[in-house]
Amino acid sequence: MLNATIIGQYFLSKNPELTDIQIQKLVYYAYSWYMVKNKGKKLFEEKPQAWIHGPVFRSLFDSMKDYKKFSDTTEIEKIDKDIMEFLDVIYNIYGNYSGNDLERMTHSETPWIKARNGLKPHEFSQNIISDEDILECYGR
Repeated sequence: MLNATIIGQYFLSKNPELTDIQIQKLVYYAYSWYMVKNKGKKLFEEKPQAWIHGPVFRSLFDSMKDYKKFSDTTEIEKIDKDIMEFLDVIYNIYGNYSGNDLERMTHSETPWIKARNGLKPHEFSQNIISDEDILECYGR
């Protein structure tokens, strides 16, 4: 079964120079656009959280703490060809943006803004970004 870490490892295999922020945001956009493209079907079950620097998948954050283990991309063999092609599209669209650019993009989008409603800019949050808000924002 796919999860945020395997998707993150796939993006890392495309470019070993990606930063943690870039990987998190690429996985977020993959998660979001997959749901839109597939009428609500999810790429994996974990929902993103609205952290200070944008959407974050907690399991992916925890996995990236051990870079040596995270950079072992043998798990990406579990990804079907169709999903790899989809991930390549996401990478081709968002992969050249810096982490700061991707952070600014997600900070300007409704799902992250709504999940952080009432919080100060540097206030810690594990608020869940709603799938409904994602579908409404990107599915227009």
